[in-house]
Amino acid sequence: MKGFVISVDAVFGLIIAFALLMTSIAYFAESSFSSLDDVKLGLVSEDVLIVLEKSGKLEQAVKENQNKEIGKYLNKTSKNLCFELNVFDFDDSSIALSTATKKSCKKEGNYVISTKRSFFENEKIYWAELKSWYAVN
Repeated sequence: MKGFVISVDAVFGLIIAFALLMTSIAYFAESSFSSLDDVKLGLVSEDVLIVLEKSGKLEQAVKENQNKEIGKYLNKTSKNLCFELNVFDFDDSSIALSTATKKSCKKEGNYVISTKRSFFENEKIYWAELKSWYAVN
């Protein structure tokens, strides 16, 4: 009789484990991983801002009041990504000092990520805001 009870317990345990396994497989099969895409977009945006700062293009945009080099860089990025960069004076952030948008990108993205980075030019603080979204085909 003891062996029968242990066998029944083992069978019930296997049934419960199998049911939990099937439930979790069904749940993960239905869920989407779009949040991972959003994280990737945010990381790429941070990388773009870092490259623009380290290459001196952000400082050049403030110093020479032109965004041609920033526009060239944004146009070289992946075709499925869209960017709009605005540079502001830290003390007066009501008007953008410089604006650059990637060519052939419309603001039709369903999800926009805004990434910001501050930088110095001639002992003055500025900040850049990069809006990023996936291109709509």
